[in-house]
Amino acid sequence: MKTRNCNPSMLSAAVVSYQPAATAKDDNTTANSPRRSRYMSSKHRLTPGSRIVLSLATAAVLLALSIVGSSEHGLHSPALASAAPLTRHTPVQHLSSQNKRQIPSRLGGGGRPQAEEDPCRILGQLEEPYVTWTHVQQCYENVPYNVTEANTILSTLYTLYRDYYIFLDMAMLENQPKPFTNPPVDILQGLDLISQQEYHSDFQFQTDVEILVSRLNDAHANYLAFCYRHYLFVQPFELYAPVANNVQTVRILVDKSFNDLEECQVLTIDGINALDAIQNYIDVNSAISKDAGVRLNKALTANTFNADTKEWTLNPGLFTSRATLPERQTMVYHIQCPASAAHPHGREERLNVDWEVYRLVSWNSFESTESFLNRNCYSDTDPNPKKSTRQHSGRVSQERRKVKESWKPAWEGSVQEAVDIPRHETIKSLPSIEKRQYVKDEVAWMIFNGTTTAFYQLAKRPSIGVVVIPTHSVNLEIESKIMVEGFERLYESGVRNVILDMTSNGGGYVTFAYDLVDWMFPTDNQTSVYQSDLRASMSAKAIAQVDLTNDDYSSYFNPSSFSDIGTHKDFETNFFLQDQLIRRAHRRLNYTPKVFMNHNLGALEMGMPWQNDAQRIVIMTDGACGSACGMSLNRLKNTHGVQSYAVGGRVGEDLSMFSFPGASVYGLDSLLNDFENLGVDSPMQRIRYKGIFRVPILEFFQEGDPVPIEYNPKLYTADFHLDYTPVTARHHEVLWEIVANNHWREDGETGDDPSIEKKLFQ
Repeated sequence: MKTRNCNPSMLSAAVVSYQPAATAKDDNTTANSPRRSRYMSSKHRLTPGSRIVLSLATAAVLLALSIVGSSEHGLHSPALASAAPLTRHTPVQHLSSQNKRQIPSRLGGGGRPQAEEDPCRILGQLEEPYVTWTHVQQCYENVPYNVTEANTILSTLYTLYRDYYIFLDMAMLENQPKPFTNPPVDILQGLDLISQQEYHSDFQFQTDVEILVSRLNDAHANYLAFCYRHYLFVQPFELYAPVANNVQTVRILVDKSFNDLEECQVLTIDGINALDAIQNYIDVNSAISKDAGVRLNKALTANTFNADTKEWTLNPGLFTSRATLPERQTMVYHIQCPASAAHPHGREERLNVDWEVYRLVSWNSFESTESFLNRNCYSDTDPNPKKSTRQHSGRVSQERRKVKESWKPAWEGSVQEAVDIPRHETIKSLPSIEKRQYVKDEVAWMIFNGTTTAFYQLAKRPSIGVVVIPTHSVNLEIESKIMVEGFERLYESGVRNVILDMTSNGGGYVTFAYDLVDWMFPTDNQTSVYQSDLRASMSAKAIAQVDLTNDDYSSYFNPSSFSDIGTHKDFETNFFLQDQLIRRAHRRLNYTPKVFMNHNLGALEMGMPWQNDAQRIVIMTDGACGSACGMSLNRLKNTHGVQSYAVGGRVGEDLSMFSFPGASVYGLDSLLNDFENLGVDSPMQRIRYKGIFRVPILEFFQEGDPVPIEYNPKLYTADFHLDYTPVTARHHEVLWEIVANNHWREDGETGDDPSIEKKLFQ
């Protein structure tokens, strides 16, 4: 067990200094910029597209943005490009392309279609197992680049980020201390540079925009067009990175190739050190956190809590299970396996493994490139529209709007959480096998469970309870009653100390975030609500002014949704007009005064021994606790002094306890709904593509600290860092006993060597 302290050392390889002379702009300059009629060149040229290997022009864009670092963290590694193809020493029959069923010749096989063939027509006729990476790649790249749609997208995104993105300035900070590892990004300059590129395919354009937004490393900022996310690409291995004797390796946790490769060490992937190859990929393709260790956790297979079954199940990582097109058809592994009965001296192999391809449930049938666009890309021509992904619009009845006491603020109905991408629900079930089980003692008993939350009591330490909170997206009325009863059941069972396990909690309702803190520390309810501010652009001021006197509709920007931090009274005037011009990094921008988000405090003093006692509470997380979950954890740790344990990441490095805790998110469609319903002219248009397009529009502050929580690395680092082992990676509950033994020790017990782990791995 190690106590981790924040490392103040700066990054050198992954962070490129920002040049203020080239991009620094004042808000009043950008606000008066002409409409983006010059956004896209009419010239087209073929640009071979892939998820990672970008066109030379786009690579130049990313370099100019300081969003590509050294080859270790960049989009393309020369070592990867020049590596000689690896061949398999020992045949692995399940992985051999010779054993795949032959694709009917009329569909063109896996090779390049004839010139007159429409590759999307071919792809649209294929089902599993005939779909290959090549079929998908050829269809995607055949979708023509649409200048009109690109103009709309770039113009709208430019205005959205210029006028509403709360971290427009902070995102350009360079040389941030660890645990942050994100480079500075000027999102407006990035959109400008993309507008100057020449594209042949819509796929390459969409990929470049998505990667640009992803480099903000802010899971609240999303540009996710679903068009090229209707197929799932899967490798037969589920990987993890356990630590033994202070050495971290990549191993195969689950082998679905039926070749007995579990616990084989993966030395290299595509010719690169395996851990670096995984980190390089996830640094570009996941915006979950500014901490590389948290991103690594999302790339690898890990246990997540199933709220329906109340069981911990292995969830494939984003490295071997992708809804985006991989950069090439085959992944090359160099593996080394330990001695076994079949191989007494061990074995070492090189494997060429094709991606298996499955249609996701979002897939709609198509017969051509045109029908692919109409049915799988465009929202206005979708024959089977799915459930709306739009954020809560804030519409309320006139009666409710007029009765102030019963009026619900618009933000309170929106879900503040990470986007769950990719969604792994496929049309055809993925192959599964029985995972290797170890004989284990029972670690904990379930005392009570609700719709999502579950309550446990440790078997060997019955005075210690565990509350598993996998999400803040709950039915607030029901879950509030469940929390009260669950805590009462724990107390009646003899529990006096509690572990709050928020592993992989991506967030949810702001109200639940505040209520959770109030349940643990009910005597000082006001401290659970954060001071916050918003961007005060001209259009935001206009919405707020109209909304203040509108009796039929309430938007996020209604001043009455907020209260004065001095008087705690709801605003009756438009505080957006009291804006201040502030420079935090490189741009002077207009912000509102600090305000409170209104919150009806409903938690009660229950008389539990852990209430108002930080020594009796422990937080446990894998660092992916985001948004509303991060709001809870920040209050518990940095306001009330509760200690925290973070699991996973890189050995010997600090790990964040939460990922993106300091903002409130709003969707583009919801914002445009506000303009329409309030009769205010909008400076933006709707994006025709189905997808998730949203930005954080409000930021939170810790009292007395001028730096917003989202960009305040000193608040992130967990007090303790636990590494995964072969046992804890398979049995999440063992971590509870390790944390309990370390934090509340008894005579003869140590947290560094819990008895349960020895028994499990014998």
